[in-house]
Amino acid sequence: MKTLLKAALLLLLIAGLCYCSPKIAPQTSEVSFLYKGEDGTMGVRGIGYGNNRNAAIMEAQISAFRVLLFRGIPGTELNVPMIENESEAKAKNPGYFSKLFEQQWYKTFMMSSTESSGLSYVNGMYKISVDVKINYAALRRDLEQNSVTRKFGY
Repeated sequence: MKTLLKAALLLLLIAGLCYCSPKIAPQTSEVSFLYKGEDGTMGVRGIGYGNNRNAAIMEAQISAFRVLLFRGIPGTELNVPMIENESEAKAKNPGYFSKLFEQQWYKTFMMSSTESSGLSYVNGMYKISVDVKINYAALRRDLEQNSVTRKFGY
């Protein structure tokens, strides 16, 4: 009887730990092109997931920048990535990418950010769609000045 009680308590403990464990937002590349500005800007829509509204918004914004930097956006003049080899660039410039994403330097290249759909709750995570206007010309100059990429056209 004691063994059965211990086994039941152990199962309850394991189930409780699994239920209460923090959910980790999946990194997605759900980004779509919206428009190109005449002044070196472009609008994209990113979808983000997070444990709360702010985390989901931030993930949508970061996702937009990741796609622009490392994947490119088909149908635009930036259809090729600004940085070709993501892992090599991150290995050579860890401080720059830490500053860009973790210290939120990417926000200096963001002209505006507006929610384009309401917050929804999917599989234990909040999901939101955000329209982001990015100054890609300034981002390109910053990458060149910090020697993350070489000057374009050379």
